[in-house]
Amino acid sequence: MSIFSDIFDKIMGKIKSLVPGANTISDVNLTTEFDKLAGKGIEWRTSVVDFLKMIGANSSRENRDALAKELGVDASFKSGSAEKNEALRKALFKKIAANGGKIPASLLD
Repeated sequence: MSIFSDIFDKIMGKIKSLVPGANTISDVNLTTEFDKLAGKGIEWRTSVVDFLKMIGANSSRENRDALAKELGVDASFKSGSAEKNEALRKALFKKIAANGGKIPASLLD
């Protein structure tokens, strides 16, 4: 199983617990549901680490590096750097959107 598949499964698990009857990721407004899930102090919109922690995924640097490789993030970024984390956040949100998730364009740029 890929790291992204695991993340996607975790997202679906959270969505199904928040929105009974939601069968697909496109059945919900992810921004609204993630905001409910995040609570105070979780900056899921701007921090890939916070996002991964929020959904219960492994947020370690090693896992982020592996996910970045899986999603084709530029390998020239230094592991754990703010630049790499930001590129990973955008790539992850784009992949979620490509799989039916309603992610605002402002979070993809």
